[in-house]
Amino acid sequence: MITKEVLKEFEQSFKAHQKEAKTVEKIEELRIRYLGRKHGLLQKLYSEIPKLTNDQKKEFVPVLNSLKELITNSFELKNSHLKESRPKPLNSELYEIDPTIPGLKPNIGHSHPTLKIIKEIKEIFAYLGFDWTDGPEVEFDSYNFQKLRLHKDHPARDTQQTYYINDEVLLRTQTSSMQIRYMENHKPPIRMLFPGRVYRREQLDATHLPAFYQIEGLLVSEAAKMTDLIGTLDYFVKKMFGEKTKVRFYGHHFPYTEPSIEVEVLYKNGKWLEILGAGMIHPEVLKNCNIDPKKYRGWAFGMGPERIAMLKYGIEDIRLFYSNDRRFLDQF
Repeated sequence: MITKEVLKEFEQSFKAHQKEAKTVEKIEELRIRYLGRKHGLLQKLYSEIPKLTNDQKKEFVPVLNSLKELITNSFELKNSHLKESRPKPLNSELYEIDPTIPGLKPNIGHSHPTLKIIKEIKEIFAYLGFDWTDGPEVEFDSYNFQKLRLHKDHPARDTQQTYYINDEVLLRTQTSSMQIRYMENHKPPIRMLFPGRVYRREQLDATHLPAFYQIEGLLVSEAAKMTDLIGTLDYFVKKMFGEKTKVRFYGHHFPYTEPSIEVEVLYKNGKWLEILGAGMIHPEVLKNCNIDPKKYRGWAFGMGPERIAMLKYGIEDIRLFYSNDRRFLDQF
């Protein structure tokens, strides 16, 4: 039965449902619920009109018509707002296109500075006939130390500060272990680079990391000489840092090379900075790999790509390489 209370409650109910309908689909469901021709709630009220007295018809029918107009207009207004808020399709005639506006530059990733330096080192030595490969980061003690003349009681082990998994297995402290693995399975002549990650118990600071990259170089032949090694490293330094770069070599000691040298470059602040170590492979190391030291000789060198990158790009803190700071990485 139509009464003032029924009409008022009907209007309040519609307004409450309308606020909850925020998508085109929900609005359409609500429209069918209230304005449907057969089962709409408003149609049910109109079906009650014949039961009213003449005075009631004069009072309630205008109110009912106004309520229908209110509901109809509300749906149209709600739908128009939703359509305007939708993104316009590219092929729409209403979509304004200015062909003179520059396009948006896509945000494309790029190589990490360490990987860029590793690639550059590979390219320099590839010109000299070197290939490259890598091996396991979890290594046997025999490959990482013993066959390189670093036996169980060797004092140099203390300076490596190794991460041991057990007595015979460890995280490699140097890519020199790949020298042994490669020479055991390949006959001379050999020209190889061994880039990879190594691990040491280093205190984290501006120049040291507990995990970092290293590149080892190896050449074995019947005619390998120290002068060839020095010439090769001089060529590398000048290709990496520029033809006018000043280089100096001086004697050093490594258990697996004899004689041994270190290489320094003159930095822009006027200081000499060490960038790599090298030397002639010790005959005992060759013998450990089943290579006849009376017939073959070899030389090797090792460097840290992060250190090379620090010199090349003027980076003063090695921790920046692993900070994931876009302001730093985007410069490369």
